[in-house]
Amino acid sequence: REYMSYEDFIFFMLSEEDKSNEISVRYWFSCIDVDGDGKLNNMEMRSFYAVQLHRMQCLGHEIVPFEDMLCQMIDMIKPNSNDSFVTQDFLQAE
Repeated sequence: REYMSYEDFIFFMLSEEDKSNEISVRYWFSCIDVDGDGKLNNMEMRSFYAVQLHRMQCLGHEIVPFEDMLCQMIDMIKPNSNDSFVTQDFLQAE
């Protein structure tokens, strides 16, 4: 489909407004799970990181290496596996 329906738009806006609820977490996870396998792997995260790296460079911000960012995410989220993240990793109680 090449367009976003009104229902899709509402779902997007609600997920954008409150990223902390389970429905929003699942929505955003599905957006970045490019291969649809239910896991965010190193390759998927690197592709999104590359866009942010370019943005940081253009804005003159300090560059945080991918490996450092990934290590911080693992420390913060504490996933069951260090090889990939799954939706449940983001929904764990703090």
